[in-house]
Amino acid sequence: MLVHHFVEYYARNFPSNPCITEAGQTTYYAALDAQANRLANGLLGLGVVKGDRVCILGENSVEHPVLFLAAAKMGAVSVPLNYRLTPVELAYVINDSKAKALLVLDDSFVETLNALRPNLPAGIHLLTHGQPDAHDWDSFLPQQGAEHPSSLMAAGYTEVDPEDAFLQLYTSGTTGNPKGVVITHRNLLAECTMNTTFMPSRPAPGSVDLICAPLFHIGGAGSILISLYGGVHVILHKAFDPSAVVADIEAYPINSVFMVPAMMMAILSLPGVEPRNFDNLNQIYYGASPISVAVLRQSMAVFGAEFIQLYGMTETTGTVVNLSPADHQAALQGRPELLRSCGRPSVGAQVKIMDRDDVEVAAGEVGEIWVKSDTNMQSYYNLPEETVKNLTDGWVHTGDAGLLDEDGYLYLKDRMKDMVVSGGENIYPVEVENAIASHPAVADVAVIGVPAEKFGEALLAFVVTKAGQTLTLDEMIEFCREKIAGYKIPRQLELVAELPRNPSGKILKKELRKPYWKGVGRNIGWRTKAILILSG
Repeated sequence: MLVHHFVEYYARNFPSNPCITEAGQTTYYAALDAQANRLANGLLGLGVVKGDRVCILGENSVEHPVLFLAAAKMGAVSVPLNYRLTPVELAYVINDSKAKALLVLDDSFVETLNALRPNLPAGIHLLTHGQPDAHDWDSFLPQQGAEHPSSLMAAGYTEVDPEDAFLQLYTSGTTGNPKGVVITHRNLLAECTMNTTFMPSRPAPGSVDLICAPLFHIGGAGSILISLYGGVHVILHKAFDPSAVVADIEAYPINSVFMVPAMMMAILSLPGVEPRNFDNLNQIYYGASPISVAVLRQSMAVFGAEFIQLYGMTETTGTVVNLSPADHQAALQGRPELLRSCGRPSVGAQVKIMDRDDVEVAAGEVGEIWVKSDTNMQSYYNLPEETVKNLTDGWVHTGDAGLLDEDGYLYLKDRMKDMVVSGGENIYPVEVENAIASHPAVADVAVIGVPAEKFGEALLAFVVTKAGQTLTLDEMIEFCREKIAGYKIPRQLELVAELPRNPSGKILKKELRKPYWKGVGRNIGWRTKAILILSG
């Protein structure tokens, strides 16, 4: 069984069912499947073959799932790009993936494409709307056959297997370079089964899901693929806009929506939100960053839906642990500590806590969280040593510290790596530190995450300047703009005489964090890969 088989089934049996509505335009299941076939045949005609990577750049669009399905049908691999990255960062991902084709169908990214052109792989095929030296999407697609590519054996089609790669999502590495996480058909279908099993209101033809998380992260990509797996009608938002989300929740009988806590806070802060009608909404999934009990209680009161908390990461194809609606109700009825937990393992998932010697610890003891599931990634793309380091006998090392209580609830306690989670976006400080360190006035630098009410965490840079030099916050921000994406740039700066180091010279970030996290409680962001994209 393969991911695209489900859309093909709905296209045959429910051809006129609405599939995706974006900006008021609806694509039906039969039409979506036909578009995917045309794109698959077109890519085969360009010489793209099984195992090749195809990138797409732009905000959420119906073309994203069209590519996901088209590539799946012919055995190619979709690589949705984080459009918030700079051209230099995008070029790294495109070249690292050895992409054979790049779709830029969002006209607002023409300038980015032009900046990318000198650094694109030789011979890469571009599909755009009327740009020079590129295939024009509007004429290219209609010229292709609408039949399944398996009927065109002579055109280069090769049989697809469940163990073949389906999706490649990039996550920042501790070395500073992004790593491509390879997710197979089997991984994704296991995730669909796992998620629909714990959903109190399961997706099915006739139900409606709202998706406002970005499709270049597992939170968004996983959400839309699970929805298509269930044959539902997806209301797709290009980016998160709290007013638009509220309007569509009122307009449609929404079965489910995934939001990071900052999204919920943005909605709760809208003027006059409490009298709005959320009776249509069945369930809200949340995760990706810390949420305060106060915000969660207010959200539950305002939305009146069932709440499910999620924990996972790109390397586990998303959610592997969840806090159920029953757990949320138990928390309100005398077990408030459950709201500090991220729940218990989903069906088929195993979680254990390991010490530094890779020995499992007893219940209640803190160690590194390891996860084993059919959803665990195949590998890091072209990084065999990193893959071996992060996968032990099928167990993913999450890099997060936590404990399991006697009832099997998972509690996150601290970060075993230095990753910062801001608004659901995972940021590795070494990337930021490398950018700041290149400033001529900087002698030393360390970047940490500190508590932020709206985004969970915010970046703070500690800088030691060179003798006779100084640096202002505005200067640092401006200097970083051409080097790293805007969300990675710290908005707080402290000039210090020196940074604390251990005898081997390693910066003691724990000491830097200590005064900011004192009394705050859990100081870790959950590693589900979703992101807050604010409109404008």
